[in-house]
Amino acid sequence: MNNTFNINRFGLLLKRQWLDFGKIYLISFGVLIGVLALFYSISLTDNNLKYLSSNTLNFRYPLFLITGFLFVSIIANSYFMHLGQKPKAIINILVPASNIEKFFCAIFYTLIIGIPSYLLCFYLIDLAFISSVRATHTLTGSYTDYQGKKVVIDYVSYFFSTGTVKEFYQFYYVPLLINSVFLLGSVFFQNFHYIKTAISVMVFGVLWVVSTIWVIQKLTNNTVWVGNNYWQDEHNIFFIMSLIGILLTLAFWFISFIRLKEKEA
Repeated sequence: MNNTFNINRFGLLLKRQWLDFGKIYLISFGVLIGVLALFYSISLTDNNLKYLSSNTLNFRYPLFLITGFLFVSIIANSYFMHLGQKPKAIINILVPASNIEKFFCAIFYTLIIGIPSYLLCFYLIDLAFISSVRATHTLTGSYTDYQGKKVVIDYVSYFFSTGTVKEFYQFYYVPLLINSVFLLGSVFFQNFHYIKTAISVMVFGVLWVVSTIWVIQKLTNNTVWVGNNYWQDEHNIFFIMSLIGILLTLAFWFISFIRLKEKEA
């Protein structure tokens, strides 16, 4: 099979892969819905809503981050895990599709389908529960500012309209990075893909943080800052972090493609 991209062949590959990966995706999606509904049900009880404040719904932020990380990483890490099983690996090798088409198919299901479906699921569940709370409870408070104007506070805003979500646009690349890391883990390891990938990420993260702190201390110890304030502006720092994250994402995707190509050699 030549290593070119054919749109018709790619469409047929998408249909075939859904027969295998679709089961994992639907099971993961069902578990996600159950977990989110459970946490919302526990957190939005009548007893908790009696003492309604701006902190009542703060549980949504860690819930969004944790479940989002788990869903995106599990979906990505499950896609190529069959390559560690010889019978299924042989079947995958014999599929009449190029390496590029197989890799793009993985990106389509784990990224283009996976991440938007998670966001849609979270927002719809949040919309359903918050709408039900709004129908039965008073959700606003007020105070008078220093100019004597009355300011109304909405304690229960919808998650997608909160300022916190909009302020963290610098980290929108993180789901892509998570996808690339765990997709590489699924094609790199033979078994226990998720555990090995997670341990590798933790070890790499610790080494990265420790080495970065050590280098900064060595470079800045007993020194005086001279020059412009570029590195003291948080926007510039976030930009550099985003750039590094995007470059790492592209690198992990490229390594995954090379690893996939080697497995089919």
